[in-house]
Amino acid sequence: MNTTQPPIITGIDGSGEALDAVRWAGRAARLRDVPLEIVHALDFPALLAGGVVPPPEEMKDTLRAHGQRYLRAAQEIAEAQGAPAVTTRLDPDRAAPALIEASRTAALVVVGSGGRGRLTGLLAGSVASAVGAHAACDVVVVRGDSWDDPDAADRPIVAGIDGSEPSARILAAAVAEAKVRKTHLVVVHASADEPRPEAEPHLDRQAATDAGERLLGDLTGAHDAGGVTLERVVVRGHPRRELIERSATAQLVVLGDRGRGGFPGLLLGSTGQALLHNAACPVYLVRTVA
Repeated sequence: MNTTQPPIITGIDGSGEALDAVRWAGRAARLRDVPLEIVHALDFPALLAGGVVPPPEEMKDTLRAHGQRYLRAAQEIAEAQGAPAVTTRLDPDRAAPALIEASRTAALVVVGSGGRGRLTGLLAGSVASAVGAHAACDVVVVRGDSWDDPDAADRPIVAGIDGSEPSARILAAAVAEAKVRKTHLVVVHASADEPRPEAEPHLDRQAATDAGERLLGDLTGAHDAGGVTLERVVVRGHPRRELIERSATAQLVVLGDRGRGGFPGLLLGSTGQALLHNAACPVYLVRTVA
């Protein structure tokens, strides 16, 4: 095992979505040959009555006991996936802050698309949205169940590239995933721009397609794919729609955590939010903002 590399970290709350994230993370740790840490947040801040009265120790002990049971079950699942070194940890904080803090020393944070929290079901899970927006490292949100199909290994990695400055970083992450998973990579550039009124529509569409092909050609030509078979796709349409459609036949969709024009203080870009709601496979959000 490569102990010099930072670990993969996944958070659990006892839900089925969280255990799916543990399965995915366990396999990712095996493929990368890195440690896996499983974190359960006890959410002690939520127990403060009126924000000032501390909870009784008996209540904390009960939460710790439940958390340890969750962690033991999750550790067994991760080890069954072949994760080479699995550790567990209880964190007294809320789930999202605990995982965001843990991301500072992690290679990757993996979360489920929902959970047991009070906001479950909103924004593809409040924890997934918060961690995806603010983690210090890349984040995978595990969606759907097709990734658990034995035939999923033959499916491609799909990367969404918009031509913004972080595109090389997104491509590098997608190539790395395709390499460890021994599969091919589909790099997609989609443009939703409407034709200019003064232009011939078919000529304007062709110009946009030519520009997209040059963009992908320059980007992929400058990057060493390391033997990964790479397919370039330029389409005229909304990026979110194209990536959601392709997620149905992919094992992973890779994109940036901000789109073109994103700023550090903003939440996820619109394409990222759409994928967190609707993708049929896990979504890999590449950290693009320092």
